[in-house]
Amino acid sequence: MHQGLRWQILCLVWLLGGCMQSVYGPRLFPAEEPPPQASDTPLKVHLYNGGVIVLEHWEQRGSMLVGTGIRYDVHRQPEGALQEHHIPVDSIALLEMHVREGSRPIGVAGLAVWSVLYGALTVSCVINPKACFGSCPTFYVETPTGEILVAEGFSSSIARALEARDVDALFTAQTRGGVFTLTMRNEALETHAVRRLRLLAVPRPSGRRVLAGADGRFYPARTLLPLVRCQAPEGDCRRMLIALDGSERRSPADAHNLAAREVLELTFPPAQGRLALVLGIRQSLLTTFLLYETMGFLGRRFGEVLAALERMGPVAARQQFQRVTQLVGTLEITVWDGQRWVDVGTHREAGPLATDVVAYPFDHQRDDSVRIRLRAARGAWRLDWVGVALLDRPVEAQAFEPAIVHVKGMPDTTALALLRDPDRYLVTYPGALYQITFTLPAAPEGWELFLESQGYYYEWMRAAWWQDEDSLQAALMLYQPEQALRLLAPRYKQVEAELERTFWNSRFRR
Repeated sequence: MHQGLRWQILCLVWLLGGCMQSVYGPRLFPAEEPPPQASDTPLKVHLYNGGVIVLEHWEQRGSMLVGTGIRYDVHRQPEGALQEHHIPVDSIALLEMHVREGSRPIGVAGLAVWSVLYGALTVSCVINPKACFGSCPTFYVETPTGEILVAEGFSSSIARALEARDVDALFTAQTRGGVFTLTMRNEALETHAVRRLRLLAVPRPSGRRVLAGADGRFYPARTLLPLVRCQAPEGDCRRMLIALDGSERRSPADAHNLAAREVLELTFPPAQGRLALVLGIRQSLLTTFLLYETMGFLGRRFGEVLAALERMGPVAARQQFQRVTQLVGTLEITVWDGQRWVDVGTHREAGPLATDVVAYPFDHQRDDSVRIRLRAARGAWRLDWVGVALLDRPVEAQAFEPAIVHVKGMPDTTALALLRDPDRYLVTYPGALYQITFTLPAAPEGWELFLESQGYYYEWMRAAWWQDEDSLQAALMLYQPEQALRLLAPRYKQVEAELERTFWNSRFRR
């Protein structure tokens, strides 16, 4: 696009939005890392006991957040006058600050509030904020043909209460001379809190691959059986699933119910023993759309709801969070045993960005073809590859901590120390980039590599979403998701075709 025309469009978008209209709204911060002092924006401190302290001035002193403000009870009634508070960090569920458009990012280096003027987001993302790029930490490696995306960390951990450990197969990555380097980015309007990042490695047996099992084990694969037949609602789908080549089988979502299911029937050559279904798979943008819709419905109450989620504790919070994902974000796997379809497992790996390779072990004692069914919500998954592996006994992986971290070409000893300390977090903001290097000993056939990440992240609320604030719709999403998925189906179908292009074109990079 001609540069002059581009700026005319940007200015038009800015004017239509109103020069003083906010682009982002509530911004959430980990309790361990409060934002720097802002002159005109208070800090809302959500406590685990349900109360809130609104601070006008604050600073962190060791394990205490000290500031001047007013305390409110669970009913949001003031409990006293303006006074100084000493708040233990471990009593804080989360921190929230409202950031207005037009100001620099309250002292957090690298954040640009009016993203169009700083070139971070495309025009289409400004026009349709619900299609903006978002997920979690993304990981890239350099190859002879350029940088490729190999993993995304803890995609479903959208709050500290949902913090999780994630293991992703780096199926196409290789070490060079005992050194392996990857790049970790924050490419979304999010705050990432990374507790741990390690490389898990297994020596490759001669002529074989090692697979990450859904049960948390690592399995050498003696043989990989090819797909013989694939029957989907649209017909034969074999051609798209025979290799991990980026050619994905996908389907459109249902126009009336986003939870409507479809079934794929897979047939493989005869095999007996300990087998595993191998999936090269990632989610579609359906679950991302539903998350953003829920945030929009919650509107200005988003921070309050997340704080309540923190107070529920990890188990209850995960159960609440999974109400919608169980309907659209699960893929059920069954195997035919000659008499009935037997459950093998349920794939729930969240994330629409990187294709993950994961194995689901099962026993097969019949001497005929291996028949497998996959059942999932229509339009919820992208399948790149399916196969069946004959497994050897599981083996142990060796764990390697980061050896060095570079930021802008310079060693960053602080970031390195944080990534190596499981009791602290490396907190990153949009545009952050870390080059992380691991060193490994020599292995005769090389290493099979897996990336272990642990942490959580906060999505940033966009003020443009506030126009969708609707307490009834929010309640349906949280407590009656079956009905909500029917009501939202027409809205999703309106944007489904363009969602992918807009999403990928709006990555936040500096």
